[in-house]
Order: sequence, then C-alpha cells, then structure tokens
Amino acid sequence: MSEWVVDARGGVCNQCETEYQRLAQHWSRNQYCSYPDVSATQHEAIRGCLVGDGNLDNPNDGPPALRIASMRRAHIVWVRDQLGWLARGVTRDTDGAYRLRTLSHPTLGRYWTWTDGPPADWTLTKPIARLWYACDGGLEWPGSSTQPRATWTITDDAKRRACKQALAEQGYEAMVWDRRLALPFEATERFLAWVGDPTPGSEHKWAKEREEYERRRGELS
Repeated sequence: MSEWVVDARGGVCNQCETEYQRLAQHWSRNQYCSYPDVSATQHEAIRGCLVGDGNLDNPNDGPPALRIASMRRAHIVWVRDQLGWLARGVTRDTDGAYRLRTLSHPTLGRYWTWTDGPPADWTLTKPIARLWYACDGGLEWPGSSTQPRATWTITDDAKRRACKQALAEQGYEAMVWDRRLALPFEATERFLAWVGDPTPGSEHKWAKEREEYERRRGELS
C-alpha cells in the first residue's frame, strides 16, 4: 500500500482549465484538448532518468509512462521538478521508498529502445549527466587514497558500453571492471565541476572529502 506525499493524482488541463482525476485519459479522448508538447528541457530530464534507473510501462496498453524510485525524498522531489507538469506526483511505499510516475504521454514511446540501453547516437549533455549522476552515481576512495573517484554500477553490458562511450565523447575516459564504470581521480574532479552544483538529496555525491561524504550520507538515513 502506498500514499501520495507530493501532489495529487489529478491535475488541471491547461487548455480547458478543468480538473481531472485522469488527466492523460482526458487528453487522449477529448476532441478539443490534446496532449501538451514536451519541452526540450523535459526530454533531457527523461533521458537522464532512463540512463539511470528509470523505466517505462503502459499497463493499460496506452501511451507509456515513466517511473523512477528512490529512498531519498529530496532527490525524487527534485527529479519531479525537472520533469515539470509531466510528473504526476510522488507516492511512498510501506518500505519507505518514494516513487514518481509521470502522466502517460505518446512522446515517451520514442524511448522504448532506451529500456535496453541508450541508442548509439545519443549525446551525454550536462543536464542528462547531472541527473544520471544524482540518481546512480557515487564516490569511492579506493585503498588508502585521499582522492575520490566517481563510479556507476551498470549490470547490463550494452548499457555500460554506451555510457562509457558517451563519457569518452565528453572527454572522460572511464575505467571498466566488475560491471562498473569509474572515472580516474582527475577526471572525477573535472566531471563534478562540469555537471554543476549538488542536487537536493544527493549533496554527499559532490563531497570530495571522505569525512564530509560520510557525514552527509549519514544525514540521509
């Protein structure tokens, strides 16, 4: 059982200014109102989620919706803000996980191929990289090192290759082992500077001092 903790299930149509419990259904069935266009900024957020741990579904055989989950409320609310009106809201399960689901939208259909990994022609832009790192990235201090390196665990071979190639195209040569990608120390510092300020709920992932990293991560629990 889950409960809505951010927003409600319904929404107001921006065309007829009427509130509906099932807004996407209204757009699909109404001859006067149609699905709003998804902006370039929202597409960047969608791609960032899908490169991370987001996924698509269409349980009613209609247009797909995007789903993503996290144990960090501040993080999932920030992802919701990046998606804007497309996000339907956030629920919390009894296990403590926060789950975000978007409205169903035909434009999401173009991303079905991303469920097996990004396509060969995608580009890792700064907004995509920032969201991907906030979702799935992290820092580690190998051995006795005082410098951290950014890492991602990617179990799918094709997806891992695609992400490694996309990082390389932006000037970040990642190391690969044990189903993981990792940036060298110097590249990690450049990468964190490139993606910009820490995102809400993920501040520890930008903390380059181990003590600060552990303290910030502990504050999330």
